[in-house]
Amino acid sequence: MGSMKNVLLLVVAAAFALVVAYTQWSHLSTLSEKERLTAMSGFPIVGQMAPGFSLPDLAGGAGDLADYAGRPVVIDFWTTWCGLCVKEFPVFQEFHRVYGDRIGFLSICSGSSDKRAAEMRAANGISFPVLYDGEKVVARAYQPPADRKDRQVSLFPFAAFIDATGKVVYAKAGIFHSLDELVSLLRRLDFPVDAPPS
Repeated sequence: MGSMKNVLLLVVAAAFALVVAYTQWSHLSTLSEKERLTAMSGFPIVGQMAPGFSLPDLAGGAGDLADYAGRPVVIDFWTTWCGLCVKEFPVFQEFHRVYGDRIGFLSICSGSSDKRAAEMRAANGISFPVLYDGEKVVARAYQPPADRKDRQVSLFPFAAFIDATGKVVYAKAGIFHSLDELVSLLRRLDFPVDAPPS
């Protein structure tokens, strides 16, 4: 009798799981691709208005998210100890050159040393501005999910995508291997990659 009860419980649990999966699939299938990406991102910041910030840049000036009001923005978060981060610098360099007039781009280093960040910028021929978030305040606001309230940012690189209304519509951990990969994602998010240059 006990094994029959266990089998019945297993069947009920499996049926429940199928109903939940079908409901989720049904819901996702009614969404646009942009809405599906947003729903599946897994970053707590997605769907919220982007937290504002102003940070020093490595050239002695400052950068402010408010400077991009009314424009979509890509924010790349990296750090000085991340070997993978360097691999996507050429992708963002090309992105900034080709699409910088239509889509804002902010590169934020959450390194342990602004001097080391400046050395990495120079060594990699980066011409786009790099902001420095030494205390990781901005990175924590946008970071991937974590279980602890006192979480430390430990996953680099990651990127956040903000639409022209100021809402974070997507976030992604990991690197972009090519400009085509990045542009394909931006197209799916309805960013103006196909608009003529201004």
